[in-house]
Amino acid sequence: MFRKRSFTLLFLLILSASVLKISAQEKPMQMKDSAKTHMKMHKMKGMKEKNIEVASLSDSNIVRKGIIDLMAIDKNKDGKIFQCPMEVNVISDSKGECPECRMNLKEISIQDAKTKLLKRGFKVNESGMNQHPKSDNKNNQASLTTWNKVCPVSGEEVDQETPTVEYKGKVIGFCCSSCVSKFNKEPEKYLKNLSDDGAKFIGKK
Repeated sequence: MFRKRSFTLLFLLILSASVLKISAQEKPMQMKDSAKTHMKMHKMKGMKEKNIEVASLSDSNIVRKGIIDLMAIDKNKDGKIFQCPMEVNVISDSKGECPECRMNLKEISIQDAKTKLLKRGFKVNESGMNQHPKSDNKNNQASLTTWNKVCPVSGEEVDQETPTVEYKGKVIGFCCSSCVSKFNKEPEKYLKNLSDDGAKFIGKK
């Protein structure tokens, strides 16, 4: 009887020792796998934060504040820059998208960009602005041919580089090409948005 109990006790001790040994071997492996997973997640998080930071920096660089130096923005010195039609202080020297309204930036002369900025109350560094007289002459000549000063569709200032439409003996100017398409579909509707001299927008935006 005593020998039987001793054998049973010995068997249980051996079994317990085996279980503890297996557990001790599995624990480091589990810790190793957990550490790998944690490092992988940390690395992915770091890359994501870095991408967000770069995107934010890129967006903030073209949202101009303070005194805006258009000549400095025009890095290739061609007298033209890219400006958002709605958020006029969003300016770049290359094509892109406005981070404020998500509209595509539109190529425009420095002088026209300056006019839009001043009209919205922004300050512009005007030193060196007379370096592009050809652009000025072209815009002044074009402004004489357009009857209206503001776009009949949006109410924004007419962009002299946008195609015009001749309607009932008047040359109608627009702020962008999309407004030209809208006007062509319903010219009478949009003409009612302008004052008799075409200088003011009297419709609803």
